[in-house]
Amino acid sequence: MAYKHGTYQSETASDLILPVTLDYGHFIVGMAPIHKLKKENRKTNEVVRVGTYKEAIQYFGDTYDLDFSISQAIKIFFELYAVAPLYIVNILDVEKHKTDNKKTMMAIELKSGKTVINNHKIITDTLVVKDNATSLPISDAITIWTAEGLEIYATPSSGNKIDIEFNEIDLSKVKKNEAIGGYDTNTMRRTGLELVDEVYSKFSELPAFIDIPDFSHESEVAAVMETKAGNINTGMFEAIALVNAPVDKKYNDLVEWKETNNILSNDQVLLYGKIKLAGEIYHQSIHYAALSMKVDSENNGVPSQGPSNYSYKMDAFVWKNASGKYEEVRLDKEQQANFLNKNGVVTAINFKGWRCWGSETAKNPLATDPKDKYIYGRRMFKYIGNELVISYFNNVDKKFTLKMAETMKKSMNIRLNALVAADQLLSAKVNFYSVDNSLIDIINGDITWTIELGIIPGAKSITFKKVYDVDALQKFAESLTA
Repeated sequence: MAYKHGTYQSETASDLILPVTLDYGHFIVGMAPIHKLKKENRKTNEVVRVGTYKEAIQYFGDTYDLDFSISQAIKIFFELYAVAPLYIVNILDVEKHKTDNKKTMMAIELKSGKTVINNHKIITDTLVVKDNATSLPISDAITIWTAEGLEIYATPSSGNKIDIEFNEIDLSKVKKNEAIGGYDTNTMRRTGLELVDEVYSKFSELPAFIDIPDFSHESEVAAVMETKAGNINTGMFEAIALVNAPVDKKYNDLVEWKETNNILSNDQVLLYGKIKLAGEIYHQSIHYAALSMKVDSENNGVPSQGPSNYSYKMDAFVWKNASGKYEEVRLDKEQQANFLNKNGVVTAINFKGWRCWGSETAKNPLATDPKDKYIYGRRMFKYIGNELVISYFNNVDKKFTLKMAETMKKSMNIRLNALVAADQLLSAKVNFYSVDNSLIDIINGDITWTIELGIIPGAKSITFKKVYDVDALQKFAESLTA
């Protein structure tokens, strides 16, 4: 021991571990109009965190054309619901997903040196503007994207007409396998859905939901999403997979389709129908995620309250009829919407305004374990689990002393009791059971804590029972003869 003479001070570690309170966002794999951006700003198969509308436009282009699912997400999250963040993976590659042959438009008339081409899929890199009279390129032509399309400003050498030729983005060339993605062992790079494993390492946040809106109706995609939802970062973290049902199915075809395609997991939310607002059609999964996160924000970020019976930003509900056209429909709450809910499908109804309707996971009606039945229950289990995994990661490989065990238990109980006090849980407690921790387990350093969670149930139905008051009538009769 060093020689001491005088006064000193020191610190010792507290017998308490403060929990890490997680921030969540929405993970989406889709297509963005990156052809409108400069080449150096285009991002393909890279997970990008977007926290503001300005960032979203900077990285993924405008929201004028909602054929692009990422444009839908940006509009829904930042303009309609005002929630964030988004973890975006764009799988559109301008070099791959374009028309093979150039399109030509001849003798386009200019007005005051300007014309507007009503096409948001023109790849400006490939655009050639020519003088109609001479067929020579106009090198100083200027292009600007607007809500109407591509504005072209040009000055022909004679007359007021131009010709243009260009390639277009072809969204049909983007395939489901690109959305599923994978891991390349040679380059050690992830693509598509597999990039969800990079969210925490890059941003110290986690996705509440994973969404592939363009392809989730495909059984293979839905299956991979379900597996990934319960196995992020090789099982460290969990989320919920959002699955859009085929938009061309009638509501009463959903049960058979759901069973045939094995959409039967407690980690899946199955959504029927598309959302329409001001003439634009949206994937319901993106609205559901944004509404869920808005409801979470009203509960201090805790997912104890589901979005069912909260208002969707919509003015109509649509499906695609036999002729391939979108058709508006209103589901009857009792006979149609509730039938879907009973069978594990979330939808939308109009009852004093349009609202999300349904709290059951896709595992229903086969969910016999209470923790598997309701979406808010699944989300709370994942929320608590993800938080504990991160909060106590520093304890891994440390000496598991009695003091460590006591500190962990006390710390976990303080956090859980706070959630109970805030009405986010009905009850919660931590236990260390010998049945889960045999002598061999402890020798091998495999420690298991049991976290018992009482989930607050939702009032799925409220019944008002009316009874005829015979006593009141009897008293009234007696008063008449008094």
